[in-house]
Amino acid sequence: MNLYQDRRLFADVLNMIDDLNKNKVSAKAVQEIQLEKNEILDLNQVKESMFVILSGVIQTECDNGNIVDFSSEGELLFAEPIQNDKQEEWIPSYKTITKSRLVKIDKEYFLNFASIKPSYMELILKMTTIKLMYVFNDSRKYNLTVEERFDFSLAELGQCLGVKEDEDRYVLPTYINKHKIASFSKTSRKYTAQRLSVLESEGNINVEKNKIQLHALNF
Repeated sequence: MNLYQDRRLFADVLNMIDDLNKNKVSAKAVQEIQLEKNEILDLNQVKESMFVILSGVIQTECDNGNIVDFSSEGELLFAEPIQNDKQEEWIPSYKTITKSRLVKIDKEYFLNFASIKPSYMELILKMTTIKLMYVFNDSRKYNLTVEERFDFSLAELGQCLGVKEDEDRYVLPTYINKHKIASFSKTSRKYTAQRLSVLESEGNINVEKNKIQLHALNF
């Protein structure tokens, strides 16, 4: 997720994609793809390509389906395989949680093109740095108590993915259900249900069926 959305940066990315598409040497070098809900990006494609999300939301999963991030419009999916502590190849898994539209760019083609236009590499590095800003902010929650970590995670989801109703009020999209909240906050589903009930009784949130409205949680 990104805490700081930069529409100008996204416009620059779209211009870059247009340039890459016009100059591609093969049809597969730059492709727009559409995915249905609950599709998983092909592992080989993740290794060979980078993706720019045009619309939709994709969750990043690590180790047995644990959700570590959500990415949406304007964000970049760019992963390289690494060796884990068992000396096995590891790479994150990307799963759509809504219908999604992405541009797939062959990594080798991009790197060759960026050697001619280094500003494109700078653009990708800027996007990566913005993601790191989020990661640094998010990592703070692992030093918190369970209660604080849950509240922090819920506020993140509201600010990054929620619909803003007024200055401090957000409504979570229906695809962010209690199971995903539990996974993202690294708590159990039982604790999630209990904590949501407490927050509602305190007037911090309002829960109506599948709709969760946040109106008193801060980072």
